[in-house]
Amino acid sequence: MQLTSPQDPTSETEAGTATEEDDTRRVSVIVPTIGRPESLQQLLSSLAFQTQLPTEVLIADGSQSTRIHEVAHDPRWGDLGLTVHHIQVSPPNAVRQRKAAISQATGECLLLLDDDVVLEQDCIAEMMNAMLKSSNTVAVVADFNNQTWAMPTRAWKTYLKLCCGLSEGEWQGRVIGPLLRYGYNPTPAEPMPMEWLGAGMSLVKASAYHASGGFSDFFLRRCTMNEDVDLGLKLTRQGAIIFCPTARLGHFHAPGGRMSARYAAEDDLYNRYLIMRRTQMRSPAGAFGLAMLYFSVETASSFVGCIRRVNSDGFFSRTCGRFCALARILFGSTTT
Repeated sequence: MQLTSPQDPTSETEAGTATEEDDTRRVSVIVPTIGRPESLQQLLSSLAFQTQLPTEVLIADGSQSTRIHEVAHDPRWGDLGLTVHHIQVSPPNAVRQRKAAISQATGECLLLLDDDVVLEQDCIAEMMNAMLKSSNTVAVVADFNNQTWAMPTRAWKTYLKLCCGLSEGEWQGRVIGPLLRYGYNPTPAEPMPMEWLGAGMSLVKASAYHASGGFSDFFLRRCTMNEDVDLGLKLTRQGAIIFCPTARLGHFHAPGGRMSARYAAEDDLYNRYLIMRRTQMRSPAGAFGLAMLYFSVETASSFVGCIRRVNSDGFFSRTCGRFCALARILFGSTTT
């Protein structure tokens, strides 16, 4: 596919804009990566052809190879008007990588992206327009163009209706119980409120990020689970999070750099407990009760699914990981 030249960010659509407003539109893109150069190259290409170019792209590299360095320092990005900074972070840790990049960011807004997403050409402009519509908005979440938002399983839908008293669809955009969170499906025509955000597809006011305390540092391992819902919960204390359906990107789930099913399941459950205790300030008994609820429903649902498919499909690895998480909660071990 042939790419056209990027639109000048001071084009006629921006002409006459006051300097103060220009400052509010300064965007620093934050990208943690761990050795996925092909995906990173596609992301940078999509950023270079945005109708609103970002001020800078900060790549926090947790890999040990030179390939990410080569992609980041490719001179063509400068030729296309894209300023790219490469930051080496060791050992790899998704949260620490993001924090390292954010510490060097100069933009009024932080665009948090995964390294395996590709933005539609007007994605940044649409997110920024949504941000500027209200001074109370502190974050904007983009929509997908290649997948739909996951909705509750039958078991969780029963919990949401019977235990939480929610009607069909009232859970959309919410964070409920053991950190259950859902987007919007089908996609709404207008922007909608959110109580959480995705760390791979969200625009955040830098001032609100810092006022909220930013990413927490209590997570278990390098490939962090639930750090984004934690940040979202903290940001809602600063203002509103908005889902913007006209800002769209594709998420391609590149396989490299991912943790095993066991470690991912352990991190998921353990980090949920920590967020409920430390960010939501639930009691130890309340947080543990919700963690046990999540353990029970997810394990039972996975077991039933294995029976139906006649395929274990990682069931034993995930269950082992969840048991390890419960042991950490009960006996206080945080050793990785």
